[in-house]
Amino acid sequence: MATRNGHISNGAFQVTQHRVHPIQKLPQDLILKIFSFLDVISLCRCAQVSKLWRDLALHGSNWQHINLFEFQIAIEGTVVEHMSARCGGFLRTLSLQDCKIVEDPALETFATNCQYIETLILTKCFKITDQTAHSLSRHCPNLKILDVSSCRQLTDQTCIHLSEGCLKLEYVDLSYCAITKEGIKALTTKCLRLKHILAKYCPEVNDDALGHIGDNCKQLVTLNIDGCKTVTDVGLGSVCKKCPGLVKLSVSGCESITDLSLRKLGASCPELKLLEATGCSHFTDAGFKALATGCNKLQRLDLEECALLTDTTLAHLSLHCPNILRLVFSHCERITDSGIRHLVSGACSETLQVLELDNCPFITDQALEMLRGCSMLRRLEIFDCQMVSRSGIHRLERLKPDLKVHAFFPPHNSPPPVIAHRRRVCRCCALV
Repeated sequence: MATRNGHISNGAFQVTQHRVHPIQKLPQDLILKIFSFLDVISLCRCAQVSKLWRDLALHGSNWQHINLFEFQIAIEGTVVEHMSARCGGFLRTLSLQDCKIVEDPALETFATNCQYIETLILTKCFKITDQTAHSLSRHCPNLKILDVSSCRQLTDQTCIHLSEGCLKLEYVDLSYCAITKEGIKALTTKCLRLKHILAKYCPEVNDDALGHIGDNCKQLVTLNIDGCKTVTDVGLGSVCKKCPGLVKLSVSGCESITDLSLRKLGASCPELKLLEATGCSHFTDAGFKALATGCNKLQRLDLEECALLTDTTLAHLSLHCPNILRLVFSHCERITDSGIRHLVSGACSETLQVLELDNCPFITDQALEMLRGCSMLRRLEIFDCQMVSRSGIHRLERLKPDLKVHAFFPPHNSPPPVIAHRRRVCRCCALV
């Protein structure tokens, strides 16, 4: 008997000796653990190697967290259905962001198969309706995070369905949906664990809706009502008074709110770290004095187009808020070099990382010299600051090589814009 090249010779007969792949010698639990570290694309590729690898790669335990946004531009309902059948009770997180052609029947099948789902992202799934919320309510009681922003066919009925079966909800994003105060009332009355509510550009969300949030969401951490133009100090004051744990507040475009809201925030919300208030043109230095005094944990402030603010607001922030990381004062045309001097002389000069001063016409090279004192500053935006010179920017960049300065000086011949293209559909998706 002779052995050569993996064949065993025995007289006139040759018997092929099948080699065992090294991975087959490992315990299956260990193999699955190895595969669990792979992303979706890698798993799909592994599934094409062999039948063994296909079974291992497509095992439900490897598909607990799936984000199809990174490599898909269009996912058909059948893909969602097949994927949910394979993942079953293992799936905990799924993102179908931008899957514009997925419809209610596919998500009904998904909800039936994946009843332990905790996080579901359906941003810009334009074809889904309130029926999807009904399916989630019936089959997915463990749902904690739901993002249906820009699903414009969703109405108050979605909130009613969620309040009937998804009582563990902690985070909900209803931005750009047709939600009114009635939907907010239904949702907040039953889903008492809600901590994060996003309702950007829901024009029917008003003071009454905020009253329901204040009454029922005592653990509220995040509130985003950008573009809800009918909100006034009355509604926002109700939230401030009854939700003392508020950390993030976004009210950009809420044109009717005034310093009264800032005073209520300063008096009632000491944990506040982020305030986005672009276009809140009624805010003044007096309001920010009250805010800075009471909310000295502030880290991020976006005050673009708050046109009444002056250097005095920067003085208040530098005096009372030592943890500032990001400040946006673009289009605040009363800010001058004196305000930057206040900023640099305060404790936040050691923490400030991002400063945006676009269209601040009184900022000069002298402000750039002072900003050398901000040791952690990594990004500075000074578009259309006409009193800032190229030489001043170059000098600052030489002295602070880690700092990225974004400015604009019109070139003689502007190059054409570069258009980025998203990746095309991955053919491996059929495997799931």
